[in-house]
Amino acid sequence: MMRKEITVKEEHEVLSLINDVAFANVPAWYDATRKTLKMSIVCPKVKKDHEPMPLMVWVCGGAFRLVDRAVWVPEMIYFARKGYVVASVEYRTSSEVEFPGALCDVKAAIRYLRAHAEDYCIDPERVVIMGESAGGALASLVGTTGGCEEFEQGDFLEYSSAVNAVVDYYGLVDIENVDLSGAVTHDVPPFTCEDWIGLNYTKEMARKASAIGYVNENTPPFLIFQGEVDICVLPEQSEGFYKKLTEKNVYAEYYVLKGEGHGTAAFYQDSVKDIVLEFLKKIL
Repeated sequence: MMRKEITVKEEHEVLSLINDVAFANVPAWYDATRKTLKMSIVCPKVKKDHEPMPLMVWVCGGAFRLVDRAVWVPEMIYFARKGYVVASVEYRTSSEVEFPGALCDVKAAIRYLRAHAEDYCIDPERVVIMGESAGGALASLVGTTGGCEEFEQGDFLEYSSAVNAVVDYYGLVDIENVDLSGAVTHDVPPFTCEDWIGLNYTKEMARKASAIGYVNENTPPFLIFQGEVDICVLPEQSEGFYKKLTEKNVYAEYYVLKGEGHGTAAFYQDSVKDIVLEFLKKIL
């Protein structure tokens, strides 16, 4: 038996997970029904009179075929503890809609968050998007298409979907010039891009779905992580993207993880997350 009085120092504020936040209602089931898209938000529990915080939008991967916004929330808590509001967003997969549906969904999520910034302690002037694999592809597209009105669909169109920075974890950014036959595993079948872009897609269609084609002098800063021995998204993707960014005088940092493949645990260690924080500290 033991009774003891202790004094506890408050070293961090208490966070809350706000789940199932609906941000869009989109066509579903052969355009015959509707589907509500949702997000999960990690933000301060006590919001009254709270200082606005930078927003980190996270986009889950899954070869454009699967998405689960809850999967990476435990890893994203790291950034919430460091002063970010984190929103993990849902989007329609390739079995539900072809490009640019998923991109429009993620942009709709950003507009919703800006429209409701006060509800979640968000600073709408400091927004970063981050994603892995297919989510990295979508995050990169969001970053490079900030001024493309054709991808702005849905509600809250008076708000911008542009971001201040992008963190791309091994995203497919140049579909036009990828040889899928050389990058196929059981997780990424050869018809993955056909599902997403359209059956027998053309080079023009592939170019439109590739972030590298939109890079210009106004593109926000990028931080790129790539596995050295990735056979799903080949290193040439990130290499070429980094080269294009630097050619356009866009600030970019590029890290190759030695000996690592696609989506390995190494990418989610604190040492890598610290690199993300240092990058964002420079930009935001």
